[in-house]
Amino acid sequence: MKLYCQNTITGLVPLYPADYEEKKKLKLGVEYEVEVRTPRNIGFHRKFFALLNVGWVNTSLDMPFETYRKYIIIKAGYFKIYKTPKGLFYDAESISFSNMSQDRFEELYSRVLDKIIEDIGITNEEIEKQLINFM
Repeated sequence: MKLYCQNTITGLVPLYPADYEEKKKLKLGVEYEVEVRTPRNIGFHRKFFALLNVGWVNTSLDMPFETYRKYIIIKAGYFKIYKTPKGLFYDAESISFSNMSQDRFEELYSRVLDKIIEDIGITNEEIEKQLINFM
């Protein structure tokens, strides 16, 4: 069971009706193990994909979106290197919610933004204007 809660002076309070319904299933007086993490911001995640779309639409590179996504993440410095019999293999880091914290994701966004600006030659302000079309 996963609940989204807010910490208040009286304790953790479920944020959404579905979370409240799940919490009601917990029995009073029973001990539970709880893992506390700050969830990733879904709105920011969507903004990241809008940014990728701006870069992909405006790049001179001819590649499918998924390939471009991995390419720009690697170019931003977020990758793992594997040795293979044919040489080194670069693999883009996973951006899944379970694999990347919000802080690291925000760093990635900033570095990808810089690489896209470098790649397509427009300003940050121009990219911000274009993001609206993809969100």
